[in-house]
Amino acid sequence: MKTSKLKPVFLLSCATLLSSCAQTPAPSELEVSAVERPQVVAPTKPAPSVTPSADSAESLLQQAASENGERQQRLLLRASRQALAEQNAELALAISDSLQLSETTAIRSANQLPLLQAYLAHSELSLAERLVQNTNPAQLPLADWPAFLWASASLYQQLGRSYAAARALLQLDQLLADSRQAEPGYPELQAQLWQQLSNLDNTELNNLKVGASQRSLGWLNLLELVRNYLGAPQQLQFALADWQQRYPQLPSLRELPANLQQQLALEPYQPRKIAVLLPFSGQFSQPARAIQYGLLAAAAQNQTSERQLLFFDSQQPMAALQQQLATAGVDFVIGPLLRDQVDAISQLQDWRYPTLFLNSRDSSRQPQADRFYFALNMEDEASQMAQLFARKNYQRPVVISARNAISQRMLQQFSRQWQQLGFAAPENYEFTARDELEALVTRLLETDASRERIRQISGLISGKVESEPHSRRDIDAIYLIADPVQTRMFKPFLDVSVSQHGPRLPIYASSRSYTVGGDANDLRDLNGLTFTETPWLLGEQHILAVREQYLQLFPEQDESLQRLFAMGFDAYQLVGSLKQQQQLPSLSFPGFTGRLSVLSDGSISRQLSWASYQSNRLVAVQEP
Repeated sequence: MKTSKLKPVFLLSCATLLSSCAQTPAPSELEVSAVERPQVVAPTKPAPSVTPSADSAESLLQQAASENGERQQRLLLRASRQALAEQNAELALAISDSLQLSETTAIRSANQLPLLQAYLAHSELSLAERLVQNTNPAQLPLADWPAFLWASASLYQQLGRSYAAARALLQLDQLLADSRQAEPGYPELQAQLWQQLSNLDNTELNNLKVGASQRSLGWLNLLELVRNYLGAPQQLQFALADWQQRYPQLPSLRELPANLQQQLALEPYQPRKIAVLLPFSGQFSQPARAIQYGLLAAAAQNQTSERQLLFFDSQQPMAALQQQLATAGVDFVIGPLLRDQVDAISQLQDWRYPTLFLNSRDSSRQPQADRFYFALNMEDEASQMAQLFARKNYQRPVVISARNAISQRMLQQFSRQWQQLGFAAPENYEFTARDELEALVTRLLETDASRERIRQISGLISGKVESEPHSRRDIDAIYLIADPVQTRMFKPFLDVSVSQHGPRLPIYASSRSYTVGGDANDLRDLNGLTFTETPWLLGEQHILAVREQYLQLFPEQDESLQRLFAMGFDAYQLVGSLKQQQQLPSLSFPGFTGRLSVLSDGSISRQLSWASYQSNRLVAVQEP
């Protein structure tokens, strides 16, 4: 028999842990053993799924102290599970951690579940993630599989990784179905599964379909049809009946999770008369007209709809406006556009219309039912860029921004989002005028220091030193926040300053850097620049027909008014699905201003398209 590597000093330290917890009251109700009968518990509460032994953890430790070898380790394994049942996470972690040293494969395998549960109970998420990634479920005791998958889903949910959580829950759902286990927690499993699936985008959903079982495909197809028939309750009911026939092994429609039932029962907005509040008089009349034309264009595309658009000038006293709305019998409102008018309506206690405001939500106010907020915020682009950099595993990006209010807001949002993703505050540089750019680039890339080193070496040796200045190489990428003119000035400065022998430094920009058209010199100077922009201005395929008609009517309209036209078009299209999209934040549809989704607070979130200048021409890209 192999001797144990677990020393008496470890058992003594465990006894100390027990005595320090002696005053902890025993739980009133104990869980069911994962080894004998796995209990499904909510991932948000990763309670141990173990059966209390007839012996306490203290008694089992005492027995283990008088044994050695595999017999001792099996007693310690029982003690670890019992400590979890007694909610003594510290003791369970100490025992399970020590059992990783076991030379017996069966002990190490049986230890994986209590070790994972102890990590979760102790909030050791990084250690738990490493354990899950390095564990092959096929090597676990068969009875531990369900609880291990459930604990894995709990881990990924806490880490905000819905794709991995959904994958684990689909595996668990299939496993329990195969073993025909009717667990008390099974309805909660379905609710958690639906919640995690609802967080997935369409790409992730399609990835889960690869190699999926028929049962898992049923869940994935259910999510697809719920998304496809948002705002069309009658069509949804027909689709659900067909789904039930195709997947009889899944729960009946009456037995589906409560959170899914709530989504299915949600009646979409089906307004007959939509009031549009815009500042048609005064200095904002031109933006108001651009949005109005977008709304009318969308209505013309939906001629089967019975909606009627009624336009009102928002530049009038609120009492008069309310009276006009009541007289007209409107049942939905789009607008207003201006911040002070949005705030004025938000303060009204008797505002009874579901409303899509054309401005952002005041974060100091609590979200309210039936109120939604759609704005072309530049901050959305900054957040999107930070998320891209994180996905590309950049560590040291640099932000270069013009010294103005909009650029400062974008810089602050990028920095905030970047740090929320777990990175250090980004290095940033600001400029005001053209004559600052060359000095800024030199300071950024530290090429002046390289030139000084070359000069010093030349002074130490005779003859000419053949060398070129080297730029710093610790920068991953540059995010440029500037207007089109500033961008065209900056990019050539950077190109001639970066060492030709080093890796190409990727440069990214926002829609502020883009202007439609541009001559051959502009295209050449901007080669290699990648930026975010609305699908409307990039002329993507799904908007071409409308864009061609628009350009015939408004061939010279500038980009800012074009974006507002696209905003009006999207606002009309959003109305019928706002409620459902709010319940499914991951659901987005391809709008003219970007991929649009609705957050839980009613704010419309935008993901813009990507484009890049390559070989002297503009090219749309999926993601850089």
